Amino acid sequence: MNAGELNTNVVMVRLNGRDMFLDPGVAFAPFGLLPWHESEVSGLRVSKDGGSWIVTGSPEKSTSGIERRAQLHLDDSGLLEGQAKITFKGLSALGRRMDESRQDDAAHEQFLEDELKEYLPSTTEVKLTNKPDWASSSDILVAEFHIKIQDWISTAGHHLLLPVGLFSGSERHLFEQESRTHPIYYHYAYEDKDDVEIELPAGMQVSGLPKPQVIDGKICNYRSDVTSTNNSLHLHRDLAVNALILDSKYYGTLRNFYQQVRTGDEQQVVLSGTTSAAQN
Repeated sequence: MNAGELNTNVVMVRLNGRDMFLDPGVAFAPFGLLPWHESEVSGLRVSKDGGSWIVTGSPEKSTSGIERRAQLHLDDSGLLEGQAKITFKGLSALGRRMDESRQDDAAHEQFLEDELKEYLPSTTEVKLTNKPDWASSSDILVAEFHIKIQDWISTAGHHLLLPVGLFSGSERHLFEQESRTHPIYYHYAYEDKDDVEIELPAGMQVSGLPKPQVIDGKICNYRSDVTSTNNSLHLHRDLAVNALILDSKYYGTLRNFYQQVRTGDEQQVVLSGTTSAAQN
């Protein structure tokens, strides 16, 4: 270990029989949460005998990530419109608060709208409708939007096709290169969850649902399923990563995992009915 790399201080406390690492000097950090650059790193624990090298802890994947929920309506022209609620959790919330701490309200609004657009198709219109609490030390940061997506359905003969991967844009081009020289680095473990309800227009029926997808990559996991109730669709998607640094020799396995994720996100619901989209 190189003592010259000891460039910050944290406090270790024992609470209910468990060691916790705290940094009271970090703005916006909830109790018990270190920023990503202080998590899972080596440090010198000072004691009366001089000290010993230890590794700071890292939060469970379920405590960080993004939850995206949407209540949308599909009209018979293929326009998908409604409300979306994005909840950033744990390190996902803390990192954004720290990165945007010197920005004003207009910049905050633009930042969140641009991020949501990264998840969605290029034809999406996005408008932030609430005022997220940027100054809080809460473990969540919540943003609400009104969204409009043009031409979300396509035609195939007498049927209509609706893609299921609504918020999957950020994974669309991950690890496309065939090989990699350097290790793969994730800032922290996380778990993203999507929950989308789509109300269908009158006269439109569900003719076919894609099969549920479950990919167990050990350190990465993916699940996607679609259900239909009355005149609506329910899209559910989970993507979890429980890793920080991976040797480049694992790149092929990781690349294959994300290729399967993209295949799952590209599945489509088959719809039928007399609509203006089908007539066009």
